[in-house]
Amino acid sequence: MCGIAGVCMPRDVEAAASHVAEALQDLKHRGPDGRGMFVESALILGMRRLAVIDLVTGGQPVFSEDRNVVAVLNGEIYNYLELRDGLRQRGHTLATRSDTEVLVHLWEDEGAALCAKLRGMFAFAIWDRKARTLLLARDRFGKKPLYFSRLPGRGLAFASELKGLVPILRGAGTAPRVREQAIYDYLSLGVVPQPDTVYDGVHAVRHGHWLTFGDGGLREVPYWQPELEPKASLSYRDAQEQLREKLSEAVRLRLRSDVPVGVFLSGGVDSSAVAFEAARHLGGTLRTFTVSVADEDLNEGPVARRTAEALGIENVVLPLHVAPLDELLTIARHFDQPFGDPSAIPSLAVSRLARQYVTVVLNGDGGDEVCGGYRRYLAAKVLGCVSPVPALGPAMRIALSRVAATKRRSAAGLLRRFGRGLSLSAGQRYLVWTADLLLEEDKAPIWRGAPQRPTEAWVEDQFAPGLSAVDAQVAGDLRINLPSDLLVKMDIATMAASLEGRSPFLDHEVAEFALRLPVSYRVRGHRLKAVLRDAYRDRLPREVVEGRKRGFEVPLAAWLAGDLRDVVFDALVTPGCRVSEFLDAGFVRAIVDGTAMQERNRPGLVYALLVLELWLREAA
Repeated sequence: MCGIAGVCMPRDVEAAASHVAEALQDLKHRGPDGRGMFVESALILGMRRLAVIDLVTGGQPVFSEDRNVVAVLNGEIYNYLELRDGLRQRGHTLATRSDTEVLVHLWEDEGAALCAKLRGMFAFAIWDRKARTLLLARDRFGKKPLYFSRLPGRGLAFASELKGLVPILRGAGTAPRVREQAIYDYLSLGVVPQPDTVYDGVHAVRHGHWLTFGDGGLREVPYWQPELEPKASLSYRDAQEQLREKLSEAVRLRLRSDVPVGVFLSGGVDSSAVAFEAARHLGGTLRTFTVSVADEDLNEGPVARRTAEALGIENVVLPLHVAPLDELLTIARHFDQPFGDPSAIPSLAVSRLARQYVTVVLNGDGGDEVCGGYRRYLAAKVLGCVSPVPALGPAMRIALSRVAATKRRSAAGLLRRFGRGLSLSAGQRYLVWTADLLLEEDKAPIWRGAPQRPTEAWVEDQFAPGLSAVDAQVAGDLRINLPSDLLVKMDIATMAASLEGRSPFLDHEVAEFALRLPVSYRVRGHRLKAVLRDAYRDRLPREVVEGRKRGFEVPLAAWLAGDLRDVVFDALVTPGCRVSEFLDAGFVRAIVDGTAMQERNRPGLVYALLVLELWLREAA
């Protein structure tokens, strides 16, 4: 696990090298255990290392036998041992025991097709000195980040985080400017959607893509995308058995490490299934980590502790005492872009706590997307039944609008949002069923800049045609929420603590299998993640298998009324408010005062505006 940065074809090699060195300093949290650089006339490659595999000879950059190919890697190639065996059989000599070294030899044998051979989370750069070609590539789901930008002349710069890329751009005389469309989209999504960023001319390498750059210019090509059709033909019992087998193998590969490994264990079925499989491979030596919070409605500690006892594994309780204001400032520094998902706060805190015990943690991320765990999937299933009966929709919408909901995530809150979604376009419906912030009709009248492309139009472009109502929502999550929100949160939160997070459910073989299962296996009647729950019914406690869906939630409304109240008013209701450069100041005040958007996710919107304001000040 590392942070990488570099410049290809710089105008001034010496100056570019110093800027890359500055970038590596800014990325030190991603790799506190070592630093490496490679410099020549056409390329500067740099990396910061978090030592996880091959602690002795695993430094980077790594080279081919003739030193004509050089590479740096952020992430892990989990099937590296099998790949190394194949490379030796083809006559390659390997100088290290690291996973990074397989990249240079695979490039020699396969070219850019090497990406399809890899099973892991990765963002890497390979330089072929003879061909004068740079390859940048990113894993299938986008677990590891990689950003790039063109430089004046023919150059290109890249880095694992924007905080590493921006110094290189400034050094080259191209200080990035804030992109208005990014702010406009953020106000609907709560995040800046990839592959674009908050800055003009700065992009993320798309997940599941490789990019080549050299004398022939810039070329970006997809090598993988999730397929939800055609559906697999197998029995429900066989689906359970095969899902267990594939998840077990994914966990086994992710336990490969030369440093201590643990599991984040909540009260949910996803992390509990991961812990079960890890315990099968490691036995009682496995250490799990559970977050304990004071709010009994949000506390999953007791369930997780009972699960650990049933599995015969150690459980470490991490009491989570969060200072929201302090964490807000950390978010503004670490996330590099406006990031309005409030669960980033406890994610940062628990990552710091876990790092006191281990360097690597497995988690249940991706289980909801690939196995059908979000309540909006159930709503989409109902929508698919309602849509063919035109008269039914308006009647349901009127009835559900009268449901009293005091909490957005309650059953009543879900019903109200489901009712609102009945009359909306697919893009609007997705926004309402996820972040539930601002729609085009809300933003356009109070936007102070030039007209922007409606966010819901971009969202609708992400849906694949011809899918069922449920799979359309899943496809949206795989293209929007997962890469731009959840995986960004996990990467930044863990890396800020120099901790590596691994996600077995996002193993592409697990995901490919689960996504191709019939929708009725994933959302079975009113049950979410049915095939996963039933696969582990006799292996996990009943309270886990049948437990309700819980996210990593925070008492946001209470924070805004308490710990964050003064900073909200000081930041957003003042003459110097930066958010008011984009939005009408009266509207912002009405949101803060609580006189607007009462029927919507107002706490989420206030928090998103506060994060935006703090980020704008930090970026100034």
